[in-house]
Amino acid sequence: MSMSLKPTSKMVNRLHLVVVPVMLVFIGYVVFHLFTVSVKDSAKYQAMANDKQFRSITVNANRGSIYDCNGKILAQSATVYTVAIDPAGIDAIKDPVEKERQKKVIADCLTEKLGVDRQTILDKYEKTSRRQENIATKVEKQVWDEINAYLTEENIDYNMVFAQNDTKRYYPQNELAAAVIGFTNAEGDGQYGVELQYNDYLAGVDGKIISATDANGKEMPYKNDKMYEAQNGNSLYLTLDMTLQHYLEKALESTVSDFNPQNRTCGIIMEAKTGAIKAMASVPGFDLNDRTTIYSELDRAKLAAVTDEEEYDELYAALREKQWKNKAISERYYPGSVFKVITGSSALEEKVISLGSTFNCGRTITVAGTPFNCWANYSHGTQDFTAAMTNSCNPAFVQIGQALGAENFCKYFAAYGLTEPTGIDLPSEATSLYVPYSRMGPVELASCSFGQTTTLTPIQMITAYAAVINGGQLVTPYVVDKIVDTNGNVVKKTEPNIRRQVISEETSAQMRQVLEDVVNTKNGSNAYIQGYKIGGKSGTSQNQEENNRLNREDIYVSSYCAFAPADDPEIIILIMVDWPTGKDYYGSVVAAPAVADVLKEALPYLGYYPEYTEEELAQMDITLPDVVEQSVATASDTLTSLGLTPVVIGSGEEVTGQVPARGSSVRRNGKVILYTDEEYEEKTVEVPDLTGMTLSQANETLAAYDLNLKVSGGAAQREGALATLQNYTPGASVPKGTIVEVVFVVKSDG
Repeated sequence: MSMSLKPTSKMVNRLHLVVVPVMLVFIGYVVFHLFTVSVKDSAKYQAMANDKQFRSITVNANRGSIYDCNGKILAQSATVYTVAIDPAGIDAIKDPVEKERQKKVIADCLTEKLGVDRQTILDKYEKTSRRQENIATKVEKQVWDEINAYLTEENIDYNMVFAQNDTKRYYPQNELAAAVIGFTNAEGDGQYGVELQYNDYLAGVDGKIISATDANGKEMPYKNDKMYEAQNGNSLYLTLDMTLQHYLEKALESTVSDFNPQNRTCGIIMEAKTGAIKAMASVPGFDLNDRTTIYSELDRAKLAAVTDEEEYDELYAALREKQWKNKAISERYYPGSVFKVITGSSALEEKVISLGSTFNCGRTITVAGTPFNCWANYSHGTQDFTAAMTNSCNPAFVQIGQALGAENFCKYFAAYGLTEPTGIDLPSEATSLYVPYSRMGPVELASCSFGQTTTLTPIQMITAYAAVINGGQLVTPYVVDKIVDTNGNVVKKTEPNIRRQVISEETSAQMRQVLEDVVNTKNGSNAYIQGYKIGGKSGTSQNQEENNRLNREDIYVSSYCAFAPADDPEIIILIMVDWPTGKDYYGSVVAAPAVADVLKEALPYLGYYPEYTEEELAQMDITLPDVVEQSVATASDTLTSLGLTPVVIGSGEEVTGQVPARGSSVRRNGKVILYTDEEYEEKTVEVPDLTGMTLSQANETLAAYDLNLKVSGGAAQREGALATLQNYTPGASVPKGTIVEVVFVVKSDG
């Protein structure tokens, strides 16, 4: 009996029950993964395939430039190079000797020219599947040209070393306006200032070159290579004027030198009616092209005293960050008496006082058991509003604050924009710390009325002050005038923004006159400039936070805010000196002369020229003529007719030399030394110490030494004005006839 080879029904059933389900599961698994790869995750796998099959090279966009209002370049990107080698190309050289020769020449050259570790270069040659290994970035054109010339001379195969265009940021003005301009990081992104604030406009959009590669990752010809052009960034035109910026920074640097502030100084020049910032600086600052160096001598001394490495690194980082900060917008201070223009204008607007209202100063006023002293060590007695502002009398402004009342005080404080940031187009703007109405008791109101208790940023203070004197309009300060694309089209234009009308034009006009009287009082304050109409107010405040922290009472903030022309303000300037050291700390002594120095140069530059009275013209210095080679008699007559005193040294008949030289400005009755010998030696004299002398005393003292006096300081003619600074150190040896410049100031509250 033969056995059947056909499967039994039992076997068939077993096949159906076991094998078929397994096959179905397998087929389902395959279908699922095919669906996942080809449909669901197709984009992912396509990208992975592209990574293997295509090579993408980024083409960096050029960052837009930054200009001042006159088109002067403040920041620009220049072409530099990323230098790279081609390991796959070197590996493809058939002759092993030639291959090693080229590797050695290339490594030696790049090590010397780029300062890259030689072994690092050799290690990169091991990546034989790569067509590009970067060796150095931000390489200057001159360096790349030297590399290229050397390799060509050494017969290195073309493109074994190559360069790709990149950009590097340059700041041609170095330290000028550094805190406003800001800078970029290594990746080219803005970090501070307008570089950060307007990064999206400046940056542009990078392009790409996409090319095919073979299985080994090597580039191969590909007819569909694609290049996506880079879109270069837009350029900024700022409201800053580098000439005004120079005047401001020069004055701030001089102030730092004279008063050694422990926490820097800052200044702002703004168009009073529009809010356009014409200059803004923090000093000591930093060089945008060398920003990691600490520029403050005071801070460098702090670093030098630290021996622990970790502590040194922490302090260095903190000091570096501090110098990068824009003090004018990022740090608060106690405004002191400058704030009295806010209290006074608010009270005038509410008509709770008038210009004729009187206020009594008995040296001290007590509010709810708390005494408030005047800055002066004497009583101002009874005074009207202008006199109270001129005297900067604290008790008077306590009374003005009381007349205004807490509710109105807080209302105007907010109306002047002092409860919020100004909205200036710069990053990291801080805002005020103030007493709200809910906590404004009589003591708080008294203190706030004359500028203590509340802390503001300098940009808040100058913006509010501008509203006081520009007709009552609160404007938004700004630093970018317009944004322009690469074709010269204006992408965005900043228009002046009037946020609100705070006080009436009538009240504003009253305040302009009062503040002009403050500057002109008693033959001029320290901010007075002969021939100009200027209004201003000084401020001196105790830095209570620092005093409390260090358990001291002698840490002050000095400031001065002025505007010109006083009857129709064009510009307003604020200078703040944080923690001046030495014997003087009043704002009227520390900050006011710096403001005057800026305005003396800024106003003629802006087209405003002095208009002198007959009396002022009669007192002006005399410009010396050239009398060399004239007879002694003729030269003496010429000088005498000009109101000068000739002093003849020698026995010759003609003048062979004169001191001061032709073109120098000399006060009337000043001395001119005339030498008459063919070969003469200038007679010298030691400069006396004039500190603390009045104008007449200093003039008489210098005349006795056959030296000339040049008067500096708006208050020089005022009773009580004393010499505080002189341009020659006492004891310095100078030729007879030398002009000694002396700064005279009158001390009053700032």
